[in-house]
Amino acid sequence: MRPTRLALFLLAFGVFAACSAPPSTGGNVSRDDTPFVPDTPTAYGPGDYCADTYVLIQETTRANFSLGSEYYRNGDYCAAYPYITWLLENEPLFTGEDPDDRNYLRMASIYEDFAAQVDSTNRTEKVAYLDSALASRAAGVEAMRAQNIAYDPYLRDLREGFFFFQNSAYYDDAAERQFDAFNRAFEAQPDSLEDWYIVQLFNASADEFGAEQPNPDRAEFIRQIAAALDDAALQQSYTQYADYIETDPAEQGGVSVGSDEAVEALIADLRGGSIGDQEALQLLGVVLQQPDRLEALGEDVAEIRSQILRLDVITSQVDNPRTLLALAFQAYRDGESGRGNDLFNRAITNAQSNAQRADFFYSRGVSAYGSSSDFNRALEYFPNHGPSLYRRAGLIAQSVGRPSSLRGRFAYWCLADIYRNVAASSSSAEIAASARRAAAGYERAGPSRDQYFLEGFSPGQSVSASLGAYGSCTTRVR
Repeated sequence: MRPTRLALFLLAFGVFAACSAPPSTGGNVSRDDTPFVPDTPTAYGPGDYCADTYVLIQETTRANFSLGSEYYRNGDYCAAYPYITWLLENEPLFTGEDPDDRNYLRMASIYEDFAAQVDSTNRTEKVAYLDSALASRAAGVEAMRAQNIAYDPYLRDLREGFFFFQNSAYYDDAAERQFDAFNRAFEAQPDSLEDWYIVQLFNASADEFGAEQPNPDRAEFIRQIAAALDDAALQQSYTQYADYIETDPAEQGGVSVGSDEAVEALIADLRGGSIGDQEALQLLGVVLQQPDRLEALGEDVAEIRSQILRLDVITSQVDNPRTLLALAFQAYRDGESGRGNDLFNRAITNAQSNAQRADFFYSRGVSAYGSSSDFNRALEYFPNHGPSLYRRAGLIAQSVGRPSSLRGRFAYWCLADIYRNVAASSSSAEIAASARRAAAGYERAGPSRDQYFLEGFSPGQSVSASLGAYGSCTTRVR
């Protein structure tokens, strides 16, 4: 009789029930010498994935463990399923040597393989298999605890975190659970964690701590994980980003002006050529900070800004970087590119941080007066500049195109990683949301499990892919 899909839920329940079973010594499980032969064909596994066949459960636990292990190592999960099922129901911690939870872990991997075979439109069945994988791993830990068997949670935390990284589309709280698992592993062995996992912690920290600025808690966390990085350039980038988000965004310069009458008087003096240096700085503050106020008075903001630009006090004495940037753009608008570049370079020189310099280059890059090279300059100053990363990610995606080969499509996973980093680095909610959507889309476009499994790849394996004109990348098999 073919088991129904509810069988996996019943097994998951049985797995927990078996937690208190004592470890086996490998003795007989039957009093006679006749192996069990079912009257009718029995399915290898649940659902519609495995073919019908006879299952010959052996008379000893050791024999069933050996058969299940051999089939499992050979990747024949359908054949391994009934033997590991039997072990979990009878001798769950049996290994032939010291007892542990490997049978539970193997069953979890089998369930993940079954989930990968389910059509993506059948979300209910796919999630049922994935839930059973989680239940199997959790039951293994509980079984060892019940028998006072020591175990190292480090690798189990990494496996749990990767599970939610791989299956984020099916769990609303995947990002939180992934972060918690990887963070437990980091806290346990910070020097053992590969850089890839630390990058995932950085990416998830935006959701965990929030993206607002200043954010001292997130800054402190990023410094902690940065200290464990092997990549010195990435370590410097993360440390710089921590400094950036720990401080308030710089405010624009300028001096406020009280009444509208006072503003109109300053404008009249400007047009009459009698405005003083201090009054010019006051009017500049209004132009930069309150342009709507000038428009309400019926004034042409661009005209006033252009006139102020030509005053000696502005071009020679102003050192506020944001003011210089505004003046540079006015010069560009007036067709004076040389003067605009001089003012822009002064803004870059006077900028308070590399993060602010990256902001300035990005602003010019997205304007009519810049180019794509401005995004590269921004990232040279600040490698984690979210808006520039987003623009660059789009250029990388264009370079990747639509590869058809298996290894070529690994690049889709790289693009998903890139866009996740964009979302984590951006202070713009709109850019972050767009980056997350792009990451999810490229995850779906990557190779399926049955496609890469036949080529000898397995989940979690490190692979490289081509990014076209942007070189190559390294990512993990999903």
